[in-house]
Amino acid sequence: MVVRREDRQRGIGRALVAAFESEAASRGALTLTLGTDDDSGMTSLNSVDLYGDVPRHLADLRDLGRRHPFLLYRKLGFVVTGVMPDANGPRRPDIYLSKPARRG
Repeated sequence: MVVRREDRQRGIGRALVAAFESEAASRGALTLTLGTDDDSGMTSLNSVDLYGDVPRHLADLRDLGRRHPFLLYRKLGFVVTGVMPDANGPRRPDIYLSKPARRG
């Protein structure tokens, strides 16, 4: 999911995630999981050798002031559940977030 820079902060991302959640739940999903890249140095995980201590790096995850999308997903109830080191090249990870699917 990508929202053009000039269209951000208008609730578009929130609406897209809500539609995804609704559709996934209606199909019987129990858990929603998504990945968000950090291939542009927006978080503390970028440019770091994560293999030495993945749990510590995840515990210390922070935005570097550029409003990485993981901040939106956390506001929407997702929690960081993992990372794929080097997913987008050396020291350019994917960050995984999950939450329970809404039922009913």
